Amino acid sequence: MNVLIQPRKLKGHVDIISSKSLSHRYVIAAGLSHDVSTIWNVLDSVDLKATKDALSHLGVTFIGNQIQGHGFKYDGQPVFCHESGSTLRFLIPIFMLQDQKVVFTGHGRLPERPLNVYESLFKKDYLFAKQSELELPLMVQGPLKGGTFELRGDVSSQFISGLLFALPLATEDSKIILTTPLTSKDYVEMTLDVLNKYGIQIIEKENMFIIKGRQRYQGINQRVEGDYSQAAFWMVAGLCGEGIDIKGLSQASKQGDQQIVEIIQKMKGKITFDELTETYHVYPSKTYATTIDLEHVPDLGPILMVLAARSIGTTHFKGISRLRIKESDRMEAMRQALTRLGVLVEVKDDEAWITGVKSFKGGITLDGFSDHRIVMALAVASQLADQPISISTAEAISKSYPTFFDVFQALGGVIDEYK
Repeated sequence: MNVLIQPRKLKGHVDIISSKSLSHRYVIAAGLSHDVSTIWNVLDSVDLKATKDALSHLGVTFIGNQIQGHGFKYDGQPVFCHESGSTLRFLIPIFMLQDQKVVFTGHGRLPERPLNVYESLFKKDYLFAKQSELELPLMVQGPLKGGTFELRGDVSSQFISGLLFALPLATEDSKIILTTPLTSKDYVEMTLDVLNKYGIQIIEKENMFIIKGRQRYQGINQRVEGDYSQAAFWMVAGLCGEGIDIKGLSQASKQGDQQIVEIIQKMKGKITFDELTETYHVYPSKTYATTIDLEHVPDLGPILMVLAARSIGTTHFKGISRLRIKESDRMEAMRQALTRLGVLVEVKDDEAWITGVKSFKGGITLDGFSDHRIVMALAVASQLADQPISISTAEAISKSYPTFFDVFQALGGVIDEYK
């Protein structure tokens, strides 16, 4: 599906959707409990559907806001993870806690996304077999007993979180030893915080997690807070447009992407927080180039590159390698798009430089690369174009933010054509 967007400045109020990262974690932990958990405000998206569908193969049931786990009653059916890397990487060790063979499948770019961390951890003692040169379909078999697991700290945090979910239920005690410093600490801390809410105790030491086996997940009642990674699009839209108020975010959040606020302030953008109403107020602002390290916040990459493209000066991005193994090669996707919009982009190894311009060249079609964050970033960029912009594969927003274009239009955006 293509969308044709007229260049209009956005303005208004947004009730931000719930956190995708926290929704995954609360739903999975609830499914590992034998109790009933009531989780409000779970994100309604394709990725969360993938996680719920996968957990249903273990007998987990979902009725409204209530989630009931039933132990590991695996139904023997293939586990389809859609395009969700979180679903796949979180659930592989969990399904390996039982002794039946499990086949994981997926589509889009998911079969290409690396699983080598788990392969190196599990292949010696357990079945871990790819059926082609791709990562999926993948067949695994436990039972995962616990033990010592050594892995690098600069791998995707999803591998570490997957082990943290599963190992408390193993029959033996475990240690996770990181052989290099942990780079995605915020996401791991988010997982540990959720596990603690469910009664799981994990001792964290320098470069090590000590996990007692045979623990029990306890049901909880919890509301999922708003998503900073999605709010980032509206924050940048407010800076480039006529101001946007964003409600539903917690200043006490453990979400790593909360760094968007600090980065905007570093670039001299005006953003304030009203504690009484829990609302961020974003004002139209001139923004200025700075240095941004994306190593810990790769999901912010596309929209921060749009912000850099309209900022005064040349913004230096570091730590861009993580962007290359997402739903698309996000660095290359943004390089192509911004170049066509008339922006100078230089990329070398793990760094990029983007020189800001006053407006973007419109009258073109940009490739959305079937990547939700690329599509949303380019939609925000359309505000600054001198002619309408068409974006391909716009349906990709359903992965994380199905109502994005509804909100976009409510803020004054004009979308002339779907096809």
